[in-house]
Amino acid sequence: MAATFVSARALLFKALATMLLAAPAAAQTGVDTNPPPIPSRTSSSSELTARFVASALPNANFIAAASRMASGNSHNGKIRKFAETLAKDQTGVANSLAAFVNVNGAVVTLRSPYTGKIGPGAAKLSAPQMLPSQASDLRRLSAVRGHGFDSIYVSAMMEALGQLQTLYRDFAHTGANPGLQAIAVRELPKVEQTISALNAL
Repeated sequence: MAATFVSARALLFKALATMLLAAPAAAQTGVDTNPPPIPSRTSSSSELTARFVASALPNANFIAAASRMASGNSHNGKIRKFAETLAKDQTGVANSLAAFVNVNGAVVTLRSPYTGKIGPGAAKLSAPQMLPSQASDLRRLSAVRGHGFDSIYVSAMMEALGQLQTLYRDFAHTGANPGLQAIAVRELPKVEQTISALNAL
């Protein structure tokens, strides 16, 4: 049973490492690197988990970074207050997801997916901090001020939060990974409340 557990986790992180290593190449060729939606039940638990992390973590990081920018740059007091709270919330979510990847990535077989090195000194797995399209959106946001800034920020947050809502809702029903499933179940109602608050601004 232990061997099966280690094997399943090894498959998970091999899949995640493959996805992450492919991202820079896709960015250079201009291919859309947005991860595809979580597929149907025909996918394995490791594939579902890898796709979830590779989608949710960049989204949380992007929302947090854009919201930190908005809390300082927006001329609208309601948006500044909203953005400050959202930045704190999504930084916490991103930290939870990154901790899952870092802790579990080191446990699999203690073999680095990049160098093949075995042992405690092997590099830990890491999930993408942000997708190229999200980094581009941040640069675009940093170049505008006033009402234009607020409009782009609200639009970007609606899209990113909507993606998180779908990710959490879908993953919460997969049973693929209890730890990540708990994060999805916990965060789904918060994201839905945040979307409602954003609509009310």
